[in-house]
Amino acid sequence: MRNKILPGLARHVKPIAIEHTTLAPGIVAEAVDKSKIAVSKDVPKDSDLYKRAVAHETHHAKEMASGRIAYGKDWVRDGDQVFARKNGKIKHGGAWHKEGSKEFPWERRAIKAEKDV
Repeated sequence: MRNKILPGLARHVKPIAIEHTTLAPGIVAEAVDKSKIAVSKDVPKDSDLYKRAVAHETHHAKEMASGRIAYGKDWVRDGDQVFARKNGKIKHGGAWHKEGSKEFPWERRAIKAEKDV
């Protein structure tokens, strides 16, 4: 017996492209948009760091695709909350935190995705 795909599900699942490129110093990977992530070309593809980075950024890309999170030049939206963003920092809980901080709920969810690798 063949496995059946739920009606409408397959057309909504899009593959996420991985681009291997030069990123700013200290940046391992980043979600570019809902369908692409970038990983530093300096990270070996067979390393645990690579696997965790792909899982982390893929989680962000999937949340962007679903509309759960969105990013702009000077803002980040998580659900129905919008946070100010400038100079590599995001204001959350009344304080400015460096982008990628574990203080942000979207980062905690992505970090959790790393543990499933």
